[in-house]
Amino acid sequence: MRDVFLKFEDHAEALAALNAAGVMEPLGYRDTGLPTGMLALKPVGAACDGLVYAPTGETVTDGDGIAYPEMAAVAGYHVNLRLADGVALPAELAAFQVAPEPATPAERFA
Repeated sequence: MRDVFLKFEDHAEALAALNAAGVMEPLGYRDTGLPTGMLALKPVGAACDGLVYAPTGETVTDGDGIAYPEMAAVAGYHVNLRLADGVALPAELAAFQVAPEPATPAERFA
């Protein structure tokens, strides 16, 4: 199996492209009811909101004086897709594949 990282402009674009690839609503974590060869699909984020965060380069300090990197949402709606071995990414999703694959993805399947 292999994981594919997808990035769309927004939820609506993700939904339209995934519907065209045979994934029906709702758009959330799924490991059943997917087209043949798709093993799991999950919008990134604890709430499956598609949001990925990255450091801004700035440091902020909390009320206890602990400094930590400031984080901001990365533009787009991000979805992880797990495919079975030998299964090609559907053509409807090819334009949305993140390339090169992120070195440190915000989330991975377990």
